[in-house]
Amino acid sequence: MQDGRGTADSHQTSYRPDIDGLRAVAVLSVIAYHLSTGVLPGGFLGVDIFFVISGYLITNVIWREAINRNFSIARFYERRVRRIMPAVLFVLIAVSAGSIALLLPIDLKGYAKSVFASLGFVANIYFWRDTNYFSQLAEEKPLLHVWSLGVEEQFYIIFPLFVVLCVRWRRRALLPLTAVLVLLSLAANILMVRIGGGLPAFYLLPMRAWEIGAGALLALAPASKVAKPWMRHALATLAAALLIAGLCSPGHPLSALIPPALWVVLGAVTAIYLGDAGGSWLTHLISKPALVWVGLISYSLYLWHWPVMVLTRYYLVRSDLSLVETAIVVAVMFALAACSWRYIERPFRNRTMSIGAVLTWVGFGCLVVALISVASLAYNGFPSRFNADATRINSAVGTEYRCNVNEYIAFGGSRGCLMSMPSRDPKDATVALVGNSHAQMYAPLVTDILRENHRGGILVPLNSCLPLPDFNESSTCMELAAKNLDAVENLPRMRVVILAMTWEWNNPMYTPAGLVSDDSKTKVFTESLDRVIQNLEYHGKTVVLVGPISSPGWESASIVARQLGFGHKVTEPLFLPESTFMATQGATIAHYASRDDIIFIRPDRIQCQLSRCDYFREGASLFADSSHIAEGALPLFRLVFEPALRQAFILSTQTQL
Repeated sequence: MQDGRGTADSHQTSYRPDIDGLRAVAVLSVIAYHLSTGVLPGGFLGVDIFFVISGYLITNVIWREAINRNFSIARFYERRVRRIMPAVLFVLIAVSAGSIALLLPIDLKGYAKSVFASLGFVANIYFWRDTNYFSQLAEEKPLLHVWSLGVEEQFYIIFPLFVVLCVRWRRRALLPLTAVLVLLSLAANILMVRIGGGLPAFYLLPMRAWEIGAGALLALAPASKVAKPWMRHALATLAAALLIAGLCSPGHPLSALIPPALWVVLGAVTAIYLGDAGGSWLTHLISKPALVWVGLISYSLYLWHWPVMVLTRYYLVRSDLSLVETAIVVAVMFALAACSWRYIERPFRNRTMSIGAVLTWVGFGCLVVALISVASLAYNGFPSRFNADATRINSAVGTEYRCNVNEYIAFGGSRGCLMSMPSRDPKDATVALVGNSHAQMYAPLVTDILRENHRGGILVPLNSCLPLPDFNESSTCMELAAKNLDAVENLPRMRVVILAMTWEWNNPMYTPAGLVSDDSKTKVFTESLDRVIQNLEYHGKTVVLVGPISSPGWESASIVARQLGFGHKVTEPLFLPESTFMATQGATIAHYASRDDIIFIRPDRIQCQLSRCDYFREGASLFADSSHIAEGALPLFRLVFEPALRQAFILSTQTQL
C-alpha cells in the first residue's frame, strides 16, 4: 500500500498503472465498507488486496537487488521510512489534535496507547488485545485501521533477511520454501479460527503472512506470457469473479473456516499476473486514469478515511450518516489525501531530499505525537474538558474482562485461562468457569473468591459459542463445546463447574439435526442445558449455573457518555422494565430456580430492583459495551456469587467424602 509512481523504488521496477488501479479497487472497497457495511459486506477485504500488492512489489525489489548482490538492509529501510513515516506522522499529528478536542477521557487514553503502538508498528498486536474490529466500539478507535501497517512492517523485518539468505546459500530453494511458509501461514489461520481464535487470526502476522506471501510467490515465480488473448480474457474474468465474490460476500471473517480473504487474494494474484502476462480486459479497465489517480493517493486515502469517519460519528453519536454528511465526509477525506500525497508523500519520497532531512522531520513528528500521548496518559485523558457525569459513565467503556495472554493455556477444544492457579497445571484445578464471553466477564469476581478460599480454577471461554454440544451457533461450536466439557469432566481434582452464557440469541441456532425454529429456541436450549448438567453431575461435579441478566443491546456507556458530554439529548432507554425481562426469561429462571440439585445464581436480583432492570446505577454504567458487565460494576454482583460459591465448595467437599 506504500508504492506508487515516482517512488524511491521506481528505478527497480517498471511502472504498472494496473497495479495502481488495483490499489484503487482495494481502498474504495474499504471505504465503502466503512461507510456502510451493507453496501459492500466484504469490503474490509480490500486490505488483503493491499497485502498481495505489497508482497509482490517489495519481493520484486528485494529479489532483484539480492541476485545482483547489491541488497542493503539500510537502503531497504530508508525506502520504508520515506514511504511510510511522513504520511503516517502527518495524520497522527492532525488526528491527535482532533482527538484531544473530541474524545472523552478513557477514549483519549486508549487513543494515546494506540499512538505508541502505531509508532512501534505493533498496532495489530495492541488492537488484538483491545478491540474486536467488527464490534460497535471499533467505530470509536481513530487509529484502528493502522493495524495493517503493523502486519506489513513486521513482515518486512523478517522476509528480506530470509530472501537474502536463500539467495546466498540456496537460491533454488527460495520459491519452494516461500510456498511452504505461505501454506503454513494459511493453515495456522484456519486452525486458529477453528479453535475460537478469530481475533488473533485477523490481526497477527503468523496468520496473515500467507496473503503478503501470495504476492511474494508471484514475484518469485518464473515470468511467463499467455500468448492467446482469449485465455488472458478468461483469466481476467476469473480474477474479476473472485474479487467480486469476496468483496460482496457477507461471510464473517472471525468464524469462517475457509478464510474469506482467500478469494480476493487469488483474484488479486491473477489480476497482477495478467499485467505481466500480456494484459487483458481487466488490466485495461483498472488502468483507467481515474482509478490510477485514486491508486496513487491510496496510501494517504487509507490513512485519512477512517479517522475522518470516526471523529465525525463520535461527535454526532451515531453511525448512520445522511447523504449530505456522507458526501462531506468523503470530500474531506479525498481532499486531505490529495494534499497529503502532493505535499507530504511525494517530497519525502523524492531522493533529492537527503535521508538526514527525512530522519530529522520524522524524528520531530514522532516527538510531537509522543508528547501529546504522554500528556494524555499522564493527565488521565484531561477529564476537566467534560462534565463529571459524562466522564464517570465513559470510564466503564471497554472494561469487560479479557484473559491476560500469559494466563492462557491450551485446553480442551480451544484454550483455557488460569484463575488463582500458581502451579499453572490444569490438573490442579478444582473449579471451572465454563461458557462464552458472558462467563469470562465474571472471571475477576470468581478469581477473587477462589483466592480467598485457597482454591485453583480454570476459565474455559468459548467466545461466540454456547458451552452446549447439541444446541449452538454452528457445528464447529458444538464440536468445540463437547471437547471443552469432556476436558473439564476428566480433570482429576475438578469438583465445581460454573456454567455461564448468553440466554438470548439473535443469530440462527442449530442442533445436530439442523436449524432450530425461533419459537422453539428456548425449549431446545433448556433441554440441552439440562443434559449438560446431568452429565456433569454423573461425573461427580457440583454444578453452579449463572442465570441471565438484561443486556442493553447497544453501547450504553459510550453512547450516553458522549450524549452528555456533547450536550445532546439522551435518547436511549436507561433501563428495561422488570416485567419485560421476566416475560422473556421468567419461565427459564423459574425452571432452574426450582431445581435443588444445582446452585442457581441470580445476577438479575442485583440488576433488577424497584421493578426495573438498570443499565446505569448511581451515575455509573453497569455495562462496558452492549452486553458485558463493566469491571467497576462487578463488586455489586459479589452479593449473589460469594454465598453461592461457598455453598458449592462445601457441597463438593461433602460429595468427595
